[in-house]
Amino acid sequence: MSGNFEKGESFPSLMKIFVGYDSREDIAFKTCKQSILDASKYPNSVEVIPLKINDLRKTGLYAREEDKLGSTEFTFTRFLIPHLMDYKGWALFCDCDFIFREDVKTLFQMADPRYAVMCVKHDYKPKAGTKMDGKEQHHYPRKNWSSMVLWNCGHESNKMLTKDLVNDMEKTGAYFHRFSWLKDEEIGEVNHIWNWLVGWYKEPEDGTPCAIHYTEGGPWFKNYARCEYSGDWYIARDSYQKQKGDNEKHKLTPKTWNLNEEKEDILKSVLNYMVDPQAKYYTDNTWNNITERVQKLMGKVVAIDTSEANFAAKGLVYDPILENFVMGSNGTIDEYSAHRDDDAPLVMRGVGGGSRKAIVRCWDSGRTFYTIDTGYFGNFKNKWLHRVTKNNLQYTGPIIDRPMDRAKKHGYRYRKFVPGRKILLCPPSDKVMNLFKQPTPQQWVENVKVELKKYTDRPIEVRLKPNRSERVSTNTIQAALNDDVHCLITYNSIAAVEALMEGKPAIVLGSNAASTIAETKLHRIEHLELPGREEVEAFFAHLAYCQFDVNELRSGFAWRTVNETASGKLPQWNSKNK
Repeated sequence: MSGNFEKGESFPSLMKIFVGYDSREDIAFKTCKQSILDASKYPNSVEVIPLKINDLRKTGLYAREEDKLGSTEFTFTRFLIPHLMDYKGWALFCDCDFIFREDVKTLFQMADPRYAVMCVKHDYKPKAGTKMDGKEQHHYPRKNWSSMVLWNCGHESNKMLTKDLVNDMEKTGAYFHRFSWLKDEEIGEVNHIWNWLVGWYKEPEDGTPCAIHYTEGGPWFKNYARCEYSGDWYIARDSYQKQKGDNEKHKLTPKTWNLNEEKEDILKSVLNYMVDPQAKYYTDNTWNNITERVQKLMGKVVAIDTSEANFAAKGLVYDPILENFVMGSNGTIDEYSAHRDDDAPLVMRGVGGGSRKAIVRCWDSGRTFYTIDTGYFGNFKNKWLHRVTKNNLQYTGPIIDRPMDRAKKHGYRYRKFVPGRKILLCPPSDKVMNLFKQPTPQQWVENVKVELKKYTDRPIEVRLKPNRSERVSTNTIQAALNDDVHCLITYNSIAAVEALMEGKPAIVLGSNAASTIAETKLHRIEHLELPGREEVEAFFAHLAYCQFDVNELRSGFAWRTVNETASGKLPQWNSKNK
C-alpha cells in the first residue's frame, strides 16, 4: 500500500497524466512530457495524454464555443478528465508550461480519498499585465489552482462533471477554475513545490521546486528565452530532441549563426560591391577596403582543430563548439602547425592529443591561450554548458562578486552539508596526470590511500570515471555522493564542484576551481572547515559566469566575460558584500 490509498485499494500500476495541449505550443507539451518520463524511475508506469481540443471535438466530448478570453485551447478540457477516466481511479493534470524535476509517483502517493481534487492553493497575483501570448492578464480568486490537479475521479462530487456540464456555456471559466461544484473541505492541498510559479516563489526561502510552472512565459517564447529556470526547460527540450532523433534543427552549422554588427556590416559591403562594383551608388566598398576590414577583424584568436571526431559525417566542417567560440571572438580555426611559432592567442578544446602539446608550449612560453571543456555544473543528462578558461584548464582565481541569476538557470540549488562515513576517492584521467606531470591515476590512488591512513581509519571507496551514458543515468556522481559519503577527494576533477553542490565537503589536490572554498590538505580529513552558505552560494554564482551555452559562445558574451573575469578588475566577493 502506498501513500494515502485506502486499505484494499492498490496503487495504480499505470499512472495517467493528462497535459493541457495548445497547438501553438506543441514543443512545450513535448518538453513537459519528456521531463515527466525523465524524472520517473519507472517511465513505463506513466502514460502522458495530451488534451487536444480538436480530438475531443471529433469524438463529441467537447462542444464549447471558442473562449475569447482564454489564453490556451485547454482552458476547459481538463474538467473532462473524470469523464475520460470513467469516474474511476486517480489522474493528474497539468498545464503544458510545466516541467517536472521529481517523479510524479510521489504526487500520486499523496492521494487522499477524502478529497475530490488536490492542488496547490496559491495566493497568486500576476505581476505582468499581459499573458505570454499578449492577451490581457486577469486576477481572480484561486488563480492557478487548477493548473495542476490531482483528480480523484471516482469521488462522488466529481460525478457532477459530466460532458454536458463542461459544455454548458452558462458555466464560465470562473465556475470551473475555482472548483465551484465542490465544497471547500473537498479540496485537498499539495505543497507549492509541485506547482512552483516562476517569478512568484523564490529559492531557497520557499524551498526547492519539484515541478516548475512557467506561468508568465516559458523559454519557447522569444521574450522569455532566458527566464528563470530556463536551463531546466532546455535540458528537458534537448532530451526530447535526442529521443526523437531530430538533431537537424539544432545542428550547429553556419546557417544558424547570428552575425555581430561588425560582420553584418562587412557582409552588406560585399553585397553592395556585387551590385555596384564601380561605387557609383554605394560608397567606400572597394575590394581593397573590404579586404582590409576583414583582415583587421580576424586574428584575435586562433582555435586549434585537434579533434579526432569525424564531424564531416555529421555534416560539419569543424568542432561546432570551437566554431561558435571563434564566431564570438572574431577568431579563426586553423591547424596548430601554422601557428606554432606566432603569438596569436590559441583556443583548445579538451586536453587530449594536440591540445595537450599546445597547452604545455603555451605554459612554457607564457603565450596566452583559452581552453574549452565540460561546464562545471548543470549539464545533467545533456552537455549544454561549456567552461571557458583563460591560461588554465579551470578558473582558480578569487571569487568574483556575481548575482545568482545564472546559477539558478544552470540548476544550482543550495543543499545543507550532510555528514557521512566513507571517503570517496575520484582519480583523474591519464591525460590530465600526463599534462600536469603527475603519477599515473593508479599510483595517485595508492599514494593518497597511504597518506590518508596516517590521519583516519574511515573506509575508502574508489570511483573510476564511468562512461558518459552511465554518468547521466545509472551511475551518477549525485547518487555516489549521497551514499554515506564523508568527503570527496580528487586532483582536478569537477567532481569536487559537484560534491559541494550536493552538500558534501571536498579535498582537492591539484589545480581545481573548487580550491577556492574546498580543503586542499589531506591531514584535515577529520577536521574539515566547511564553507558557510553565503560563501557556497557566492562560489556557484561566480562559477556560473565561467560557463556558457552555445548561443553565448557564438554571440561573444563568453569571450567578453572570460576576459573581464581574468582582468582582475572586477570586485571580489567577501562576506562583507552581503
